[in-house]
Amino acid sequence: MRTKGLLIVSVALTAALSMACGSGSESVNVNANVQAPTVDVTTAQAIVRQIPTYFEATGNLAGDAQTDVAPAVGGKVVEINFDVGSYVNKGDVLLRLDDRDARIRVEQAEAQVQQQQRAVDQSIANLRQAHVRLPDPTLIEATELALANRPELEINRTQRDINLLDQRLYRDQKKPQIDLIAGYSANGVGGNQNPNFNPTFPTACTVNPTSPACRQQQANLATLTGSPFTDILANRYPTYRVGVNFNIPLFGDKTASAQLGRSQVEGERIVTQREQIEQAIEVDVRNAIQTIRVRSAQLRSAAIARENSERQYESEQRKLDEGQSDTFRVLERQTALAIARSNELRARTELNKAIAELERATGNTLKANDIDIK
Repeated sequence: MRTKGLLIVSVALTAALSMACGSGSESVNVNANVQAPTVDVTTAQAIVRQIPTYFEATGNLAGDAQTDVAPAVGGKVVEINFDVGSYVNKGDVLLRLDDRDARIRVEQAEAQVQQQQRAVDQSIANLRQAHVRLPDPTLIEATELALANRPELEINRTQRDINLLDQRLYRDQKKPQIDLIAGYSANGVGGNQNPNFNPTFPTACTVNPTSPACRQQQANLATLTGSPFTDILANRYPTYRVGVNFNIPLFGDKTASAQLGRSQVEGERIVTQREQIEQAIEVDVRNAIQTIRVRSAQLRSAAIARENSERQYESEQRKLDEGQSDTFRVLERQTALAIARSNELRARTELNKAIAELERATGNTLKANDIDIK
C-alpha cells in the first residue's frame, strides 16, 4: 500500500510540471510582444521511500500494580519530592510532614517515661534493700513442719481429747452407782408469846408461880421466843445426816449406752477429719514449694530480660549520639526497658507472695517474721 502511494505522488508531480511548461510556450506564441515572467522552479529527484503513518490518541496510563502509600501518622505536608509519573527508588522520601507536633509529643512521652523510670528504679531499689530469704526445704521437711504447726490439727486434737472424755463418762454411767451421802443443817425457833393463850390443864406457873418448875417453864418460853437467827448462830438445834445411796440398773442404762455410741461415732468422724486435714496440708505444702520454684525461675528470666533491655537501650543511645538512629527508636528501647524493669519487679513480688504462702502452709509465718506470742 505504501509503494503504490509513492508512485501516484511521483506521476502527479511530473504531470503538473508538464502542464506548466506547455502553458508557457503557447503564451509566448500568442503574445510575442509581452515579456513572460520568470518562474523559479525547483526540481528534485524522486526518491522511493516509506511514508510513516501516525495515530494520535488521548487517554490515561494505568500501571500493572498499584499501591496506596499512607504515613503512619497524620500531619501537614510541607514538602513533596516527586510528581505524578516520576520514577522512584526504594528508600526515597516521597514527602515530608510537619513534625513540630510530633516532636512535642515525643518530648512529653520521654518525660513521662523518665518519670516512670525513676519510680520503677526507686521501687526496685526499695525492694532490693529488703532481704529476700528464699527457702528451699524438702517436701518431707516442710510437711513435718506443717503437721507440727498448723492450728487446724491442734483444734482437731483438742476435739479428740474432749471426745475421749465423753466416751469415758458415758461408759462409767453404764456401771452401777454408789453414792456416799452426808449432810448437816442448823435450825432456829423464834416468835412471841400469845397473851391470850389459856391452857386447858393447869401448869406449874398457875399452881405455884414460885416453884422451880415454874422457873423452868419460864426459861423454856424465853428460849422458844425471840429471833430464830439467834438459835441458828448459836447452833442450838443442829441436824446431821449420813447415808449410802445405791443405783443399780437392772436392764442396763439405755440413755448412757446411746450417748456412748454417739460419742464413739463422733470420735471416728474426728479421726477421719484429721486424715483429711493432713492430706490437704500436704497438698498445700507441695503446691507452695512448686510455686516458689516457678516464681524463682520467672524472676531470673525477668532479670536477664531487663539486662538485655538495658544493653539495647545503651546501644541505641550511642547510635543516636553518632547520628545513626533517631529519637523514636531510642524511645522504643526506653519503653521496652521500663516494661522489662516492671516485669522484674512484678516477678519479685510474686516470689515474695509465694514465700509467704509457703510460710502459711507450714504454719511458720510468725516465726519467720520473728514474732513471738506470749
